[in-house]
Amino acid sequence: MDQDERQRLRKLYDYAVLDTEPEPNFDRLAWIATRVFRTPIATLSLADAERHWFKARIGVDGQEMPRRLSFCNVTIGGDAVFVVPDAHADPRFAAAPAVIASPKVRFYAGAPLIAPDGFRVGSLCVLDTEPRHDFTAYDADILRNLAGTAVELLEARSRQSELARQTEEIARLAHHDPLTGLANRRLMHDRLAAAIADTRPERRIAVFCLDLDHFKDVNDTLGHAAGDALLRQVAERIRAETRESDTIARLGGDEFAIIVPDCRTQDEAIRLAARLIEAVCGRYVLEGQEVEVAASIGLAFGEGHIAPIGAGDLLRNADTALYQAKSAGRHCWRLFDPASLAWSRSPAGDPGGTLTAQAVR
Repeated sequence: MDQDERQRLRKLYDYAVLDTEPEPNFDRLAWIATRVFRTPIATLSLADAERHWFKARIGVDGQEMPRRLSFCNVTIGGDAVFVVPDAHADPRFAAAPAVIASPKVRFYAGAPLIAPDGFRVGSLCVLDTEPRHDFTAYDADILRNLAGTAVELLEARSRQSELARQTEEIARLAHHDPLTGLANRRLMHDRLAAAIADTRPERRIAVFCLDLDHFKDVNDTLGHAAGDALLRQVAERIRAETRESDTIARLGGDEFAIIVPDCRTQDEAIRLAARLIEAVCGRYVLEGQEVEVAASIGLAFGEGHIAPIGAGDLLRNADTALYQAKSAGRHCWRLFDPASLAWSRSPAGDPGGTLTAQAVR
């Protein structure tokens, strides 16, 4: 494949139209072509690497045909309208599949679809099962202008798709952290509020606040680029321990939050806290150097069916538990107990030998 063909295909693929569903505007062009030229067949085809794919078609059953031995393959080789009055009398096409088999084409006229940058991405053609010698220069002008309209539709479609993509990207950036790709604080609050509104007796909401211990030391010794790399790696380790239904957010700096909207038991949440401590704490390679990193976690539960709690309050509870974990020496997790703010050591056998809040009785 030569360079020109690669560039032509790149232009075609930029339209992102191959193998898409029918669209009324393109179908309408094919319909108009059959009425103007009084032919039973019209196609608006796009020339892929090995095939002509029909974006619109009338009088043709198939969705595509091979480029080899096709009329349209000659059409996209030039800028002018290509006409074959009688395929049986033209040695280039007398044995072509579309001539000797259905639809048994005898007459063909096709105009190339020429993109603004000059690449010929396809063709608009009319075909008949009878030979015709009455296709004039005036007819060719009409067909060429219809093909130009098809290109304008492709360009408009492309601009609309790009606008939609940009709008989607703006919406994504408004709700996600640009460094890690995680949810940002705004999206996290929305997800948490939705989870609280959907709380049921058989499930609880678990919220984790995770903070890296001595993160500032990494920035101070290795630089902010290393700190950013560390945050991205931490995000990946958290992802590996959570489910798609969970929400992971970066709240800012080195603080993360995880929402588990359907945590069935306290033990399930505690096991996740222990796994997160094990996964996040450890060695990282930053700027070619190995760095030991530790983290602290605060954990809180919300049970809206028992005592309604707002998203802000639930997050503050988890943050309070995080503060207690840091006060207890870091590199551990703490569980917030709404019944009491009295903190004591976890009973023997707790996962990871960490600390947890216990109600005083």
